[in-house]
Amino acid sequence: MKSQLLKLAVVAVLSTSGHAFATGFVSLPAAGLAVSAGANQPAGTTAWQSCNASGNYGAAAYIPPTAGANNTCAVFPGSINTSPVAGFTRLSVNDLNNVAITANGENIAYMTSRTFRNAGNTECIYGKRITMDTSTAFDYNASLAGQQYLEINDVAFGGFSATTDVTAGYYHTAITDSPAYRVGRSFTSVQMQADPANENIVATGFVHRPINGPSVPASGTEINGIGQTASPGATAPTAAQQTSAIRTNWVDFTLDNTGGVDEDGDTEQDTSMMYVRAGCTSTSPASLANSVRIRQTGQETQPWVTILAPGLARSGANANF
Repeated sequence: MKSQLLKLAVVAVLSTSGHAFATGFVSLPAAGLAVSAGANQPAGTTAWQSCNASGNYGAAAYIPPTAGANNTCAVFPGSINTSPVAGFTRLSVNDLNNVAITANGENIAYMTSRTFRNAGNTECIYGKRITMDTSTAFDYNASLAGQQYLEINDVAFGGFSATTDVTAGYYHTAITDSPAYRVGRSFTSVQMQADPANENIVATGFVHRPINGPSVPASGTEINGIGQTASPGATAPTAAQQTSAIRTNWVDFTLDNTGGVDEDGDTEQDTSMMYVRAGCTSTSPASLANSVRIRQTGQETQPWVTILAPGLARSGANANF
């Protein structure tokens, strides 16, 4: 993430030439998706869809989605209180606003939730947005001078195994938001780093859409990658360190947020509103313990961190891996 001035300049320069993609929710089928070999991409079956392709997963300046460009996975409801999909009504009784997420004895972030349901009571859209606390004191990377705020690189949500094919998307509400760079039907987040010589491209060995094999992490693995490094992008991961199994109970959004100054230069304090559309019933959503996993995956020199929190999910759902 680079300065807001740079970001605005990039938007101004590229607004007439950016690629236009298909806006709206993307499918995350239980069987995964076929992906072909390419740059930083092995062929195989993947749990993941690519979303905003600008910004190199937050290592460089991203271009916010618009109705005409950079909008894969993006939706534009106009407000978090409006359904991102026609035919759904807000369940205001289940609204949660600025619920504190705590770790190390302090509030590190706040989560706002919105839920929408269709008229037939067969599908719900679960929306969640996280805002980082800018006044925390805990140092999440003691190896560096000064205080390092937690950096969120992935947020995973649980409780979706009852739906074969879920869909997901995001609403970029403001310039302080991080877009979603990718979204996957997976429990395990996969580390991403930039090339040390060019922040706009992915480092050698890192993968855009992790595939489901041939060797995948154990079911409860929070993060897969090379771990904490002193020189980001200088160490290439093995192929196995860039895999992520399909886990139908989970949907993972890759983004880039922090409550302070990011190691790469700046910050986006808020996530976008992250949505998962899945089957539900007429029973109200319920709070599900440990169904929100907030992860720092070491995009720069940070150690791996996972913070657990409850979140609204389908009544009767579980947070199994």
